Amino acid sequence: MCLSAQALALFLNVIGLDMVTTDPGRVIVAAEAGEVHWVLTAGDVWCTMAPQLDRLARFSPLD
Repeated sequence: MCLSAQALALFLNVIGLDMVTTDPGRVIVAAEAGEVHWVLTAGDVWCTMAPQLDRLARFSPLD
């Protein structure tokens, strides 16, 4: 999932900055299920793999 810088800023303002830490080129959101990392890509677009990782976790075999 990817967002423009403006859309990510709006999202972060909605959830509250107390759940957010930043590093150059990375924004980390402390969600209930774990941390979600947003990474800056080419063209000022921020992307996360969280939806794909969640889907993989749901369909992985139980041990």
